[in-house]
Amino acid sequence: MTTQFTSRTAQPLQGLGWWNVYFIIKIALFLQGILSFHPLENFALVIFLLLPLKGRLLQILRLMIAIPAAAWLMHYDSYLPPLERLWAQMGQLMQFEWHYLLELTGRVISFQTLTALFAVAAGYSLLNRVLRVSVIVVATLIVISLPAAQMPAAVAQPKQQTVGEKTIPDNHTVPDSQTVTTATSVTSPTGTDDASLNTYLSGFFDTESERQVLFDNRAQTAAPFDLLFLSLCSVAWDDIEIAGLSDHPLFKEFDVLFDRYNAATSYSGPAVIRLLRASCGQETHRQLFSGAPSQQCYLFDNLKRLGFEENLIMNHDGVFDNFLQLIKTEGQVSADLMPQQGFPPYQKAFDGKPVYRDRQVLEDWFTHRQSDHSEKVVTLYNTISLHDGNRIIRGDTSTSMASYKTRLKNLLDDLYAFFQTLKQSERNIVVVMIPEHGAGMKGDRMQISGMREIPSESITHIPVGLKIFGKGMVRTGAPVHVTAPSSHLALSQLISNVLAQNPYETGHFDPASLIKNLPETPRVSQNEGSTVIDVNGKPYISLDGNTWSAYPAH
Repeated sequence: MTTQFTSRTAQPLQGLGWWNVYFIIKIALFLQGILSFHPLENFALVIFLLLPLKGRLLQILRLMIAIPAAAWLMHYDSYLPPLERLWAQMGQLMQFEWHYLLELTGRVISFQTLTALFAVAAGYSLLNRVLRVSVIVVATLIVISLPAAQMPAAVAQPKQQTVGEKTIPDNHTVPDSQTVTTATSVTSPTGTDDASLNTYLSGFFDTESERQVLFDNRAQTAAPFDLLFLSLCSVAWDDIEIAGLSDHPLFKEFDVLFDRYNAATSYSGPAVIRLLRASCGQETHRQLFSGAPSQQCYLFDNLKRLGFEENLIMNHDGVFDNFLQLIKTEGQVSADLMPQQGFPPYQKAFDGKPVYRDRQVLEDWFTHRQSDHSEKVVTLYNTISLHDGNRIIRGDTSTSMASYKTRLKNLLDDLYAFFQTLKQSERNIVVVMIPEHGAGMKGDRMQISGMREIPSESITHIPVGLKIFGKGMVRTGAPVHVTAPSSHLALSQLISNVLAQNPYETGHFDPASLIKNLPETPRVSQNEGSTVIDVNGKPYISLDGNTWSAYPAH
């Protein structure tokens, strides 16, 4: 009896086919430092794609699984924030106008990106005729998976320049002025491992919870003057430098200018809450929405107890993201928003609402203030003229980012002109300019241009200044720059110092004496789901509240 064995020819291993284009793009982005690379997950996808499958149905099923898996893996390999943060913002995204959503899509998938994709696909199609591209691609993936290739991204360090005996950030110029640096008591982390940075962050908030600024009740009966806070959306020193406006004359107007002021957040709602609770140390992001730990924290409430009446003005309606309500509930500002009737729209906002010209709104308020019989007033003015997605009506129809320089120049020009109006009026008024956060014009490997999900230093490093106006007022010293790391507590202390010294009693003031006791605050910034801290001049980021990594370089 003869036994016959039937031999089956093994099914040859198929190549990656057009999936080679996907991995070629990943390799190119990795070599440019734009993507990281997770070997285990990527090779799992490679093996899944190489598995020999018989039957059209199985191949279609594999494709249906592979496409979303590859998209998820591309994001996982990127430095972008977690996808859950996008879903959390979906409600706000749906309020944006369609052209702004289209613009945002264009920042992710640009014409250059599509051109490069076409070139890679065409190149693969030609090379695949003479070479086994899949072998080359898999071999390259193995090489970049080796430990030597998986080096951590370099951390961007802010460049600095020295002027005389002071060190300042290189993104803005300094007029002739005096610099006063307060003594530091900042304790750095013992290391950069997760445990050390978590201990440091916990200690930071414990220390901040004990800090307060007190106001002298004697200011209630001193010479009256007004306080005006200019809350500007979307401008940081980085944006000013990119727009080429570092030498704008407005910055030379201030008596006190902070060189290293940290906004501590990159979103408007949290930013205005932090300003309005400036009289206490820095709170965590979560604490911002559950009431201040003490009534003493509320800056405007402290001023109200000293006899200041409140005014609230904006160049928008404050409806988006419940902004106006946040000011009232979490900032405890009781004043109603001043009427906006009669203002012609200057811009169309990202959500389609009108935005009014800053100079017109401010000068209209000032006209009413001069006829008002209130002895002293504290006013909050909020402007969104620089918000991403805004467009100038009857102006440049290009993208909002392209128009940013024009809108920024218009805003700075408006504020400068308003300052001249205040000078000519000879009214006793102290003006504080404090942006909410930057615009993120430059973008980085974690965020596209205009994205502010991560409170990086380029977004939270903001220009904050104070100017004292008044009839016959004499400044006895040069303008001063505060070079120590500062945040809202220092601004509250500065206001307290102005109230205590009250230059309107004597008709003169020395800026250097106003900043002698300003508290320092290490650079710690938070949004929901992200924290960025400064460790010996290098930024570190946590996206889960427990694990840390060096913030990737630009």
